[in-house]
Amino acid sequence: MRHSINFSSIRSDETSLLEQFIRRCLLLNYEIKTIEYLNEKFSEMNQKGIYYIEDRKCNFDVEIGRDMFLDYERNVVDTFILWSGDSDFYDPIKQLLEDNKKVILFATSGRVAKELNKLKEDGLFIFDIQKIRNFICYKKQIDFNL
Repeated sequence: MRHSINFSSIRSDETSLLEQFIRRCLLLNYEIKTIEYLNEKFSEMNQKGIYYIEDRKCNFDVEIGRDMFLDYERNVVDTFILWSGDSDFYDPIKQLLEDNKKVILFATSGRVAKELNKLKEDGLFIFDIQKIRNFICYKKQIDFNL
């Protein structure tokens, strides 16, 4: 992702450019000389021909979706298990369910996107990961005399 750092039309005491990088609640606590100093750094970068900075965005959801699609295309998987309640997975999960694949979603109850919850009607099984603790115990809690 490219973020503009073009200082050419901004006053030295203005925060609009800084707000892209620093939360407003913090900016409100800065003295004006701090704002001016930070804006001066943008100006110096512009003088060197730098008018944007790149911020690499993680595309992990896209990579997971791609891998799911490849496994689907190769027809090597009958059951897909996904640890996410993110709505980004709605379309791939819907397609898998329509094509009679089993999909199990592990996620925190109450944190599953409403779009995914609707897919329960189509066969999506959602397991609340908070319930995993019911299957885990400390060694001292195990009754070996069963």
